[in-house]
Amino acid sequence: MSVDGTLTPEQQAYNAASAGKRSDAIADAVRRGVPNASHLTLLDYGCGPGHIGLRLADHFGTVVMVDSDPAAVELVRATVADRENITVAVMDACSDNAPTPHADVVVASLSLHHVSDVGRVLDGLARVAPGGRLFVFDMDFDGGAYHAAEPEFAHIVGFDRAGLVRTVTAHGYQDVTIGDLWESTKWIGGRLTPMSLFLLTATVPASPAHKLVHHRPGISRADRC
Repeated sequence: MSVDGTLTPEQQAYNAASAGKRSDAIADAVRRGVPNASHLTLLDYGCGPGHIGLRLADHFGTVVMVDSDPAAVELVRATVADRENITVAVMDACSDNAPTPHADVVVASLSLHHVSDVGRVLDGLARVAPGGRLFVFDMDFDGGAYHAAEPEFAHIVGFDRAGLVRTVTAHGYQDVTIGDLWESTKWIGGRLTPMSLFLLTATVPASPAHKLVHHRPGISRADRC
């Protein structure tokens, strides 16, 4: 990921503090949604630097942090080396044949907007947590403002909420809800830019989802479909 060289140290510090508050809000929402989780396993899908899994390690019995980027996985593995209930692995949710861990709860935080075929990822996560709970935290449609300083992500524009709900439902997920989670601002390209996140929750299909959508291959930070 490229670095926004236009920002002052003060602006970078503002973004870091805001990101920490955002991660706190995400972790708090999971704790509220799954209040008694000491016997459960959490999958942090597309974990990136591991901020969410680390915040939830004391709430869940086991945390499995996965990303398709081996370099990211190695960095997180070093960070959590002293945490006995955390495991870290490379995972491709799009592969029908790859070994997958078992989880009771799946969190996808700011990872699905990097994926070109969300439906295929949903099918893969259903193999990991059949009958479990899914929490998706991601960006509302912003026309590309969030990644404006990162040309390699120029195609990313966030989600239309209604469209995402239709996709999740089409892949067999039930009890789908979506609503506001967090609003703030971020310095991007030297401008203070509004951003908002939603929370989508759903019950994962108890059996493999019907493949109702033709899957197109895609490559992303969180996924290599």
